[in-house]
Amino acid sequence: MPAVVKDIRVEPLQHGPKSNVDFGATVHGIDLNNLTDSEFEIIHAALHKHKLLIFKGQPEMLRPQKQYELTRRFDPDEPTGGFAHGIDPLLTTHNGTSIYGLPNRPAIPAQPQVHILGRGALPENHYDFPPGFEIQGVDHHAFHLPPHIPAADREAGRSRFYQWHFDGALYGIPPPRVGCLLAVRTPRGPDVRVQWDDGTGTEMSMAPGATAMVSGARALSLLSPELRAIVYHSRIEYAPHCFEWMSTARSTRLGHSLETEGREKPLDQLKPWSRDKICVYPMVWENPVTGEHSLQVHGQAAYRLFLKDSPEGEETVVSDLGEVRAFLQKIMRPVLEPSNIYAHAHEEQDVILWYNRALWHSITEFPTSYGPRIMHQCNIAASDHPVAAAVLS
Repeated sequence: MPAVVKDIRVEPLQHGPKSNVDFGATVHGIDLNNLTDSEFEIIHAALHKHKLLIFKGQPEMLRPQKQYELTRRFDPDEPTGGFAHGIDPLLTTHNGTSIYGLPNRPAIPAQPQVHILGRGALPENHYDFPPGFEIQGVDHHAFHLPPHIPAADREAGRSRFYQWHFDGALYGIPPPRVGCLLAVRTPRGPDVRVQWDDGTGTEMSMAPGATAMVSGARALSLLSPELRAIVYHSRIEYAPHCFEWMSTARSTRLGHSLETEGREKPLDQLKPWSRDKICVYPMVWENPVTGEHSLQVHGQAAYRLFLKDSPEGEETVVSDLGEVRAFLQKIMRPVLEPSNIYAHAHEEQDVILWYNRALWHSITEFPTSYGPRIMHQCNIAASDHPVAAAVLS
């Protein structure tokens, strides 16, 4: 019998005349549960080119084992294949099955590198979880500087970005190359109105439960020549166990940095850490396939800066957290405008892949009356730490 020729199409997203977004593509004709080597080669090339891929028309829900296999293919040299944030604690047991993770991020027992994110009740008989198990979603009331959005306004569709970031533990473990997200359940309701709440009056409408994304390349291009020279030659040090360190602090209302209030957990009160595992990364990373450069910084986890404006320039160490965050405001805030943001409206059974070393993303809040948002996420520790991009002439 003749071989079946599949109609595989990679179609760049059309963002409209008022948008500056230049990333993203939709992939048709690939069944991720039955992925072939030749199909993965198409995906690998397309992801590095478009940085975000959306897989439509999947015949069935992507299985956790296949989601893990897909994600790990991007970094076959990683020796452990482990979760990018390290070892999960025991969360609960059910019918003799141990479930690891956190209340807002439990791991699927059959494939513990795949975690369940979102908010609300899981479907019945969902991968060995107890009946009625609910994902405890994150809430800006618990993390952002007040004033918060009042409950009535939130239920009426007012929203915020929770945290602009790239995925990674930022301590000891290299950040993933890619992220993979499957939509199991999505909220149903009108668009929400996301508020910046930073004094600018900026707002943006998007689908409820959308994942917002911006390009690090776009962020880099928006900097002045002077700032661009600095970020190309500078490094950023992240706090040890940075998520524990920031757990007692409060985020800016825009979700891109922390407020400087002296509320961070003291380093000597963190769980044991060692200096050799602290991550000090360049601010500009290079796409190994396309050569594109991206500004990749995690504003909330930043602890110290090492600033230079040329290879031979004198290095300035910035240890004052207020000054660290003032610099990050200068380099992060310009790209955080509606015209630069793509808000992905998840549809059930669709899968998205993104190049974690070139995009920033944030979840967005939505009214509880819209129902649950249940997502399966897989990101795996990389085999390498980011290295500085070569300075463009």
